Amino acid sequence: MAAAGGADHWQAHARQWSRIGGPLRPGAEDVGIMRRILGPQPGLGLLLGVTAELSALSDNMVAVERDATMIARQWRPRGPGQSVRQGDWLALPFGADSFAFAAGDGSLNMLRHPDGYGRLFEQLRVCLRDQGRLALRVFTAAHDNETPQAAADAALRGDIGSFHAFKWRLAMALVARAGQPDIAVAAIHAAFDALLPDRALLASRAGWARADIDTVDVYRDSPAVYSFPTLRQVRQAVPAGYAELGVFHGSYELAERCPILAWSLHK
Repeated sequence: MAAAGGADHWQAHARQWSRIGGPLRPGAEDVGIMRRILGPQPGLGLLLGVTAELSALSDNMVAVERDATMIARQWRPRGPGQSVRQGDWLALPFGADSFAFAAGDGSLNMLRHPDGYGRLFEQLRVCLRDQGRLALRVFTAAHDNETPQAAADAALRGDIGSFHAFKWRLAMALVARAGQPDIAVAAIHAAFDALLPDRALLASRAGWARADIDTVDVYRDSPAVYSFPTLRQVRQAVPAGYAELGVFHGSYELAERCPILAWSLHK
């Protein structure tokens, strides 16, 4: 994941990144799927954000991240062929046909739907080469319209493996109730506090570390806005010229809501 929204939000997020686990961070299955999509020698790639796990996709890669704190804390190049630039994904500082592929983890979810999605795809259209590939893991809302209360009840029953999976289920339940994909991050925090005010009880019943639960406090008063579209809403935001290659996901908790979408660009 990478930066869009208030700088304070992302600086705080960077400081607690070591406590963030799956499905918010990609696992070995996700990396393996992307490597199969891109091929064994994918060429020069563009990484949206500084997701350390995705730096394994190519020895030749340029990462673009908006927040300096995220870069300082999270960017760990694997060799001289990898570099990072501070910049905005919606105003990419590269010329035409610069990259053979692009990849990102949760990148679309950091943008408003549909305008931010469309702008990103247009930026990528310029800097990706003809037949270039794009692989994005996207957090997609379910079609079963789980309610926020149902997600909270499942947590208290101990039916959700990690707090991070619960946090995404809660966020997706909130957007389902609202009927549109965008949600203020502060609203996720407010709903959590209202539904589950006793964190000690939650930690005991769910089996989660209290320190993991407290990572939600980075959302308090944050100006950031996330989006959790359905798969159909993602597809509706993709402009002409992108041929979908498939939808893939792993076997971990909530993987069905964290698919990797792949496209080939035809100019």
